[in-house]
Amino acid sequence: MTARTAPKPTDSEPFDFNLDAVKSEVELVPFRVHFDGRRWEFAHMEGLDIWDLVEGAEGGEVTAMVAVFRLALGDQYADFRKIRFPQYKMKALFNAYREHCGLEPGESEASGS
Repeated sequence: MTARTAPKPTDSEPFDFNLDAVKSEVELVPFRVHFDGRRWEFAHMEGLDIWDLVEGAEGGEVTAMVAVFRLALGDQYADFRKIRFPQYKMKALFNAYREHCGLEPGESEASGS
């Protein structure tokens, strides 16, 4: 007896949840920073790709912060990376950025809470 598989539903058939219709609950306003004589613009954390955030989080807290900066800065990241960046400034920047994005201290975007 040959196993039969159910036909794959088409995109026009009913579905249980329309993820395409989901919109952000907050305005995704960029976070603008002045550093090393230049203006930098970080995309709002809520708009960053979750898969890349999760990969960054696998490396620990600092790796996760760097991943967030890399994603948020996009094309600006290569130039940003060339600047000497003390850890105390990274912590201050990340805390201010997290606050801008409406996340509580200790809460990361990748945590889902």
